[in-house]
Amino acid sequence: MGLISIASLIVIGFLYYKKKQIPGFEIEVIQDDTWFVNRDDNHRIAMVVSLNLTNTTGNRVQISRCKLSGYSPKENPVPISLQHLDKTIPLNFPTHDLYYAGMQYNVNPNSTQQIWAYYESRSVTMTNLIQTPLVIKDANNRRKSVQARIPRHEEQIKIHREAASLW
Repeated sequence: MGLISIASLIVIGFLYYKKKQIPGFEIEVIQDDTWFVNRDDNHRIAMVVSLNLTNTTGNRVQISRCKLSGYSPKENPVPISLQHLDKTIPLNFPTHDLYYAGMQYNVNPNSTQQIWAYYESRSVTMTNLIQTPLVIKDANNRRKSVQARIPRHEEQIKIHREAASLW
């Protein structure tokens, strides 16, 4: 009797999980436009995550939330410049559509669209790679998640290597 109960709970859990998913919707992290840096101006980690959103259904998907490890995306990111010796290196944000908290973003039926989001964290990391979940929820509170791999921006890595070689 106990085995049947456990199997029933597993089936119910699986069905609930499937019901909460956004059907026909895929998320892919665009690695070339995804990066993070330690900001010198406000001592925070700035993360830029670019996403390729694919809707294979005949219905529109209306994105209402896009959280990265619990962080909500910021609306107007301050331009980022890295300082090294006597030069300033400005970093360019992606050219896709910017997504921010509170925005309703529509992914049209049978289409692929690209967005990017800007996140800030007060934590500090010395690693060159952040791995964290990214969860998108639609207007019906259904969700889709992906594991995001966010590498440190290559310019900041170069600056750290040059500074280490000067010591």
